[in-house]
Amino acid sequence: MFTQLTEQFTTAMKSLNDADQFSTAMKPFNSLVEINTKTVEKLINQQAALITTIMNDSVAQTKALSAQTDFAAAIESQKVFTEALQAKVSASAKEAYDVVTKTSEEVSSLVKDSMAEATTLAK
Repeated sequence: MFTQLTEQFTTAMKSLNDADQFSTAMKPFNSLVEINTKTVEKLINQQAALITTIMNDSVAQTKALSAQTDFAAAIESQKVFTEALQAKVSASAKEAYDVVTKTSEEVSSLVKDSMAEATTLAK
């Protein structure tokens, strides 16, 4: 996919005569950088939110366990905490997968559109 963009860029650079052609040639690369930047920001924000939640929940669980006097109740409390934690991590992984899938679709569309435009310009 990136090889195609590189080839397109090389071809476009050989035929550049003015700033408009250069701007047109750089448009797919600028779009790709923008898509990747937004994706990284989303993933970082999601992971930061997950880590914050895990830390807060862990502190609350530690406090609850330290106040617990019944061993069986403590074990049950820890089981419930662990199941909830697992659900949050799974949900976060699904959200990250969804973001990456959407990004992949956007990049594929960008490459197809760029190739179609390059073919039109070459005629």
